[in-house]
Amino acid sequence: MQTLFTSSVKSKSTVRRVASWAAFGLGISSMLLLNLSLPGSLPIQTGPPMQSQQPAGRNSLVQTVSQVLTPHLGTMQLAYVYNSRNPDQLFGNFYYTLGTQLAARGQLIPAEETLAKAIHLLPNDAYGHMNYAIVLEALQKYPEASAEYLKATQINPQLVQAWYSLGLLQDKMGNTPLGIQTLRHAIDLAPNNGFINYDLGVLYAKQSDYRNSAIYSKKAVENGGDFAEAYNNYGYALAQLGQYAEAVKMVDKSLALKPDSAAALDSKGFALSGMGKPQDALTSYLDALRQDPTIGEIYLHIAQTYEKLQNNSKALKSYQTYLQMTPDAPDKAAVEARIKQLGNPAENKATEVKAGQTKAGEAKK
Repeated sequence: MQTLFTSSVKSKSTVRRVASWAAFGLGISSMLLLNLSLPGSLPIQTGPPMQSQQPAGRNSLVQTVSQVLTPHLGTMQLAYVYNSRNPDQLFGNFYYTLGTQLAARGQLIPAEETLAKAIHLLPNDAYGHMNYAIVLEALQKYPEASAEYLKATQINPQLVQAWYSLGLLQDKMGNTPLGIQTLRHAIDLAPNNGFINYDLGVLYAKQSDYRNSAIYSKKAVENGGDFAEAYNNYGYALAQLGQYAEAVKMVDKSLALKPDSAAALDSKGFALSGMGKPQDALTSYLDALRQDPTIGEIYLHIAQTYEKLQNNSKALKSYQTYLQMTPDAPDKAAVEARIKQLGNPAENKATEVKAGQTKAGEAKK
């Protein structure tokens, strides 16, 4: 029976993505109209001031500029806006800055409206489209967010953040192959970014391509992806490739960083089982279950291990629990067939006799 992967691979949130850009030296621009500095819940990226392509007449702005800018700008600054040769650029930058700050405060609806005004005034700014996409994604408007990420990459093909976010969103929308293709483009632009390598390894694992998953997971831990999930995913991929001893080493590194990780304990159990150590594997699986009893796949792994230990009654119970917790499991038919077999008294009796003979033989030795 094929072991499922979902309990052992955990992609990190979009908030974590932004940590990687410090490694690029992309910093936040200081050329903002507002001097606001708030901790944010969204990974808003601030680029250079937006550039207007077709300056609009001042008359179209005079009616609204006072209402919007007066609470934030002084009289002299307002006079500069009125007399600017390019008020679209100033007004667009204001909306852009205000929108990013609203998003950082978690005020997503007004942030969406404000950033939409910014890119309407200044349509050719890649950062504006990307930040708008981040807010749309947070609002679960995935098709719209995808379109905005794509616009950002079209305007600035070197904007790695946009490619990265787009790839993860495509996977979230159910198109993992396309997500892999997009992340590969991001890797071409930033081959040594640990976080992109990490997520690319995760996506390959979702496709059961453990060879590529191991390649990119290894690059992740070698290039700044020194966090528990990266080591765990690398270890799990190695175990799937039959490199069990090396897999245990990687998973142990993960557990050293995060000892209560149910996913890593589950991965270690899988590797130990492959090494022919079912009792040690069972111990690791049970430890994983204690850390997080809500992961259904752990019950599947426990059931398979109990079968190796010839304890059919506990295997049967664990299989049943697995299906109760994951009623839409892809291997549901196979598990149900195995439950039916294990529920056969004759088979259970034969297994118990065989187990007794094995123990007796070991005792004689």
